[in-house]
Amino acid sequence: MTRGSVEPNVTASPDLAPVPPGEPVTTGLPPRRAFHVSRLFSAGTFAFSAAGIVAAPLVAGGGVVLADRLGLAPGLAVLAGVAVAVAGGFLGAAAGRRVGFHENVCATLILLALLFALPKLGSTGPAPSSWEAQGTVVVMLGLVFTALLAGTSSLAGASMGYLLFGSGRFDPSLSYEVFVARSHLRLAPRTLLGLFLLVVTGIVPGLLVAMAWSFRRDRKEARAARQGELALRSRMPATLLMTLISIGGVAIGVWALTVVLSVMSGFQGELKAKIMGTRSHGMVMKHGQNNFAEWRQVRQEVLAVPGVVGATPFLYNEVMLSAEQNLTGTLLEAVDPGTVGTVIDLPRTIQEGKLEYLEHPERIPPPLGQRGDGFSDEPPSKKKAPSVPDGPAPAAGPFHAPSTVLPGVIIGKEMAHALRVSVGDTVNVTSPLGGPGPSGPRARSQPLRVAAVFYSGMYEYDSRLAYIELSEAQRLFGAGQSVTGLEIKVRNVDEARPILRRVLAALEGYPYRVRDWGELNRPLFSALMLQKVVMAVILGFIVLVASFIIVATLVMQVLDKRREIAVLRSMGAGQPSVMKVFVAEGVIIGAVGTAFGLILGFGTCVLVDKVGIPLDPEVYYISNVPVRMNPTEFALVALLALVLSYLATIYPASKASRLEPVEGLRGE
Repeated sequence: MTRGSVEPNVTASPDLAPVPPGEPVTTGLPPRRAFHVSRLFSAGTFAFSAAGIVAAPLVAGGGVVLADRLGLAPGLAVLAGVAVAVAGGFLGAAAGRRVGFHENVCATLILLALLFALPKLGSTGPAPSSWEAQGTVVVMLGLVFTALLAGTSSLAGASMGYLLFGSGRFDPSLSYEVFVARSHLRLAPRTLLGLFLLVVTGIVPGLLVAMAWSFRRDRKEARAARQGELALRSRMPATLLMTLISIGGVAIGVWALTVVLSVMSGFQGELKAKIMGTRSHGMVMKHGQNNFAEWRQVRQEVLAVPGVVGATPFLYNEVMLSAEQNLTGTLLEAVDPGTVGTVIDLPRTIQEGKLEYLEHPERIPPPLGQRGDGFSDEPPSKKKAPSVPDGPAPAAGPFHAPSTVLPGVIIGKEMAHALRVSVGDTVNVTSPLGGPGPSGPRARSQPLRVAAVFYSGMYEYDSRLAYIELSEAQRLFGAGQSVTGLEIKVRNVDEARPILRRVLAALEGYPYRVRDWGELNRPLFSALMLQKVVMAVILGFIVLVASFIIVATLVMQVLDKRREIAVLRSMGAGQPSVMKVFVAEGVIIGAVGTAFGLILGFGTCVLVDKVGIPLDPEVYYISNVPVRMNPTEFALVALLALVLSYLATIYPASKASRLEPVEGLRGE
C-alpha cells in the first residue's frame, strides 16, 4: 500500500455487518438508516401485542356478563382481561426480543380508535340532553381508562418477556442482579432497622428523635472545629436519600389505602349485618299473581333444598298508622310468629313487649299511663306504672284496654317516638285495599294495640316497618288464605344467589320467581361499593405518585452509576442483565415500602378497633368507628403497590440497558 492511502476499516462501524473480502465497502447513510428503522419496530411484536390489547376488553366484557349470570365476582373477569393483555405483550417480547414500547403504543391507539368508533355507529338521533351528555363523558372516560389499562398490562408483560428471553434463551437467573441492586441502593440492615423503628414508634416521635440525633452530631462537629480538629462525617448520598423518600411514599400510600378500605368494609359489614337481621336472605314469589294459597306445600319443598335453613310466609302492604293527631306511612308486614324467628332476628330485636302477643293479644299489658301526662323520651321500661287501688277497676278511658280484644302490632322504636305510643297503647291502621266497594277498592280502618317495640339499628326500618299476625293481615287486606310470598334464610349469605337458583329449579320455575338480598338492596350496596371503589382510586394516586418518585430515584441511579454500568457491559453483561439490575432496585424499594405500609395499616386498624373512635349513636346507630380487616384487600393493595413499582422501573431500566460502554468510560 502506498504512503498516504487509507485502507478501509471494515470494523469501524459496529452497526454494520462484516463485509466479505473482495466486496466494496459502502459507508453511506442509507444502510445505517435502514438498520435503525428495523430496530424501531417489529411486526411480530406488534402482532402479539395488538392481539392481546384488542382481545382484553372483549374477554373482560364477556366475562362480566357471564359472571353476573353465574353469580360470580365481576373482578375475576377484569383480571382475565388483564391476563390476556399481559400474555400478548409477553409473547411479543419473547418473539421479537425487545420490549416493544412503540408497538404497544400503536396497539393501544388502535384499540382506543375502535372503542370510540363503536358508539358512533348507532348514534343517529337528535342532539343529546344534558344528562345524556354527562353520561357520554363518563363513557368516554371509561373507554380511555380501558385502553390505558390494556396497554399498560401489555407493556408490563412485554417487559417481563424481554427480561426472560431478551438474551435469546430462557434466562430466569436473578441472584447476581439482586446482589448488584442491593449494593447500589445501600440499604444496610442498620438503615432498615432505623426505618422499622420509625414506623413502629410513629412518624412524629421518630422524626423528633432523628432531629435530636442530627442536632447532637452538629454540636459535636462545631466543638471539634473550634478546637482545630478535623471532623469527618459521612454525609448521606443523594441517591440514598431519594431511596428513603421513595420507600416512605409507597409506605404512606399503602397505609392510607389499607386503613380506609378496612374502615369502609367495617361500615359495610355493620350495615349488612343490620339489614340481614331485619330482612331475609331471599324471597320466593309468583309472577304477576296474588293468589299464593299453596304456600304451605311450597314451603316444605323450599326447606328440602340444600343450603336453606328457614322459610316463613309474609304478606305486606302500604298502610297508614295514626294515634291521636300523629300519623305516619308504614309498610305493614304480616308474619307467622311461629316461624319468623328462623328467618329474621325480629324476636331478638324486641326491646319492649313480646312476640307471642301477636298470637295472644289478650295478654298485652294495659298502657303505662294517660297520654294527658305528656310524652316522655324515657324508654317504656323505665316508666313506672300508676298504682291501682283495691276495689273495682275504673272505667276504661280512651287509652285503656278496650272491652274487646284487639289484634296486636309490633312497631319500630322510631315509629313509637313519632306516634308517641308505647306497649299497650292503641293505634289505628288504615288500609286502602280493605275490600271491594261500589266504585272500586275501598279503604278499611282497624284499631290495633302495640304489642312490642323493636330496635334494629336502621332508621329506615325502625321508622317504617310494622309487623302484624298473618291471619289478621289476611282478613284486613281481604287476601283470604293467600300470601305475598316466602322469606328464606340460607346457611351462607354470600351464596344466597346460587342457593335461590336451586330453589327455583326445585319449584320448576314459572310461575315462581326468586330474589336474593343483593337484588333487594342493590341500590344501597351498589352505592357503597361505588364509594369504596372511588375512595380506593383516589387514595391509589398516592401510590402512583410514589411510583413517580421511584422513577426519579432510578434515573438518578442510572446517571450516578454510568461507570459501573459500562464496566458490567464491558465484562459481558447483556442488556437484559443490566435491565434486571434496575428492575430489582425498583421492586426492592416498592417491596420495602409496601411491607412498612402494611405494618402501619395493620397497627392503625388494631388501634382503632381496640381503642375506638366514638360516634353519635343517635345519628349513626354505631357507638364506634367499625373496622374490618380483610386479608384479600390487604393482598390486593400490596399487589397494586408492587405492580406500580415494577411499572416505574421499565423506563429507567431500559435507559440503563441501552447505555454503551464507551459512553460510560469516556471520562475515565
